[in-house]
Amino acid sequence: METSALSAELPEPRRNGTSAWSGTIPAVQRHLLGLLFMAIAAALFLLAIYAARQGGAAWVVAIAAGALAAWMADLARRVLVRRRV
Repeated sequence: METSALSAELPEPRRNGTSAWSGTIPAVQRHLLGLLFMAIAAALFLLAIYAARQGGAAWVVAIAAGALAAWMADLARRVLVRRRV
């Protein structure tokens, strides 16, 4: 049995300047992720408005979609706001 296959080595740094263990993503990817979150939040917000206008039991969907839209908008805000160091 070879033990060299089981050794835990740190991964090499990537070409884009980040490392696999740093937990950071490049700025371009952060902006795209923020835009994706904004688009999802807008779609959920529109779904919440549509469900609220239907009335009846659709209010459950409207409340859930509104809560998810607020959560996704908050995630987008956190991704897009620059951190001050």
